[in-house]
Parts: sequence; C-alpha cells; structure tokens
Amino acid sequence: MSDRVWNSFLAILRAGLWERALQLSSVPDTAGWEQLLALSREQAVMGLFLKGIAQLPADQQPPEKIQPILKTIEEAFSRANARYARVQADLLQQLADAGLHPVIQKGREAAKYYADPFARQVGDIDLYLPKGEFSRAWALFPTAKMASDGALVLTRNLVTIELHPRYFDIHRRAEKLPEPGSPCGEILLLSAHIFKHVIGHGLGCKQLCDMAVALARLEGKYDKSELRAALKYAGLLRWHNLLCSLLVADFSLDPACCLADYRPVDPERLRRIVRNSGHFAHHAPTKAATTGAFLRRLPFSLSYCPRETFATVWELALGNLSTRGK
Repeated sequence: MSDRVWNSFLAILRAGLWERALQLSSVPDTAGWEQLLALSREQAVMGLFLKGIAQLPADQQPPEKIQPILKTIEEAFSRANARYARVQADLLQQLADAGLHPVIQKGREAAKYYADPFARQVGDIDLYLPKGEFSRAWALFPTAKMASDGALVLTRNLVTIELHPRYFDIHRRAEKLPEPGSPCGEILLLSAHIFKHVIGHGLGCKQLCDMAVALARLEGKYDKSELRAALKYAGLLRWHNLLCSLLVADFSLDPACCLADYRPVDPERLRRIVRNSGHFAHHAPTKAATTGAFLRRLPFSLSYCPRETFATVWELALGNLSTRGK
C-alpha cells in the first residue's frame, strides 16, 4: 500500500470521525476507491469512512461505478448494527432478570462518544460483572467456553460475547485503579486494551478512533492527575504518551485533550504496526499466529510496558496449559 493511498484513507477517516468538510488534493480513480474501501474494511472503520465520503464536495464523490458498492455496504452495515443491538438488549435483559449488574466495556461503551454512535463498526460485546456475580453468570451460560484470560465466551446470532471477571485488563490491584465506568476508568481501560492489541494480534484504526473521541468528549470531565497516577501505577505512562502522539499526528486529536505534561514523541513505530496489521479481528488469527505476533513484538512491548507484557504472556501461557486436553 502506497503512502498516497494511506494518506487519502486517513484524510477521509478523519473527516468522518470529526464530521468536518474535506477537499482532497487528489481524487482517486475507480481502482483507487476500491483500494480505499478495502482498507476501511481491514481497519474496521467502514461506518466512519462512509461518513467521511459524505463530507466530500459533489465533484469529489466516488464515481458511478462505485455507488452500488457503497449502497450495498451501507445496507449490510445497517443490518449488522440492528442485529448487534438486538443481541445486546436481550443479553442485558437476561442478566438483569437474574439479578446481575453488568457494566458494558470497550466497543459499545466507546460508541457513545461518537457524534453518531452507529457509525462505529460493531464487534464483540464485552461485559464486566462485579465481584461475586461472575460465577452466577457462568451458571446462566453452561455452554460458554473459558478464554485464556479467564473470560467466558459465547456466541449468539453470529455475535461474540465476552463476560469478564475484571474490569481492567491490567495486572495490578483493582482497588488502586480508578472506579470502573468512571471517565478516568474508561480512558485507562481503552489505553490498556489498545496496548494489548498492539502486543498481540495487531491494532486497527477502530480502536484508535475510540480513544480519540473518548479523550475529546471527556476533556474537562475528569482529573488528569488521577489518570496520570493510574497510568504510572499500571506501568502504562510511557505507552500512553506514544499513543497520544499518534492520535495527535494522524487523527487530529487536540493536544489539549492529552495529559497536562504531554510531550509528543515520534509515533512511527506504532504507525507501522497499524498500517501493517489492521484490525485484529479481520485476520481471525490462530493460537500459533498469536504466539508468533507476541514474540515478534517483544522489542516494542518491552520498550513501553515490560511489566504488563510479562504478565500478559504468563497469563496466556497458564491459560493454554490449563485448557490443554479439555
């Protein structure tokens, strides 16, 4: 993929993300638009990309040959959103009827920060169940499988559901971390979750857009010193600064939305991972591929958060050992 294609893709994505008018310096031909649409699928940002196209002037809209493809994509996107919403509503009702109090995590929770929440491409449903409720949830779903990180995984109507026994995917004492579901807690959760994508299957633009809009919408609504302390305690402070540097450079995040002592660094190492891997779910990796990805990225992950890297690898190893032969 050429820099020209990547830069055009980012420009259109930013226009959809922030809903800002866009004038491209070079208008793609039919083959170019096909490349851009393929890229938006790989990066799992089709909804935002379509929003970005709508921000282009009439004389820069995709050619007539591309229009039926866009219509088909829009209809499929709408159906997927509706199916996902039904599954989530039914699941939450089932858990509520059982007296459980799930907290929505990651994707669907991040969607509320978008100007149009339905522009965010759907993925898994991630729910955290407070202490004491996780085992009760297991009884509701006896056919669920246990992932290596301890989550329960099941599928309904082609939607993967993960029930988590802990809110933060961080190997530190939970009582010393921000309150689950609080603004500070959500930012820490997203930052840590993105780091796990980077050191494992790979990172796509969808998670980066989640982080950018969350930081923008929550600006002024949380204590940045509390977030800084939590990031430092988790060993993610250097990582978070790199992440914000990429968001500012490539996704037009206002630097004022970063930590008070934010200092930009060169995000090229992280940018290369995003460009080369795309959204992790796109590749449906095997265990062997996941292990290989962890090993290949060790120089990067150990540079930015060695403690969490070692803890994650150890947890995955124990999970694989405990489920072997079952």
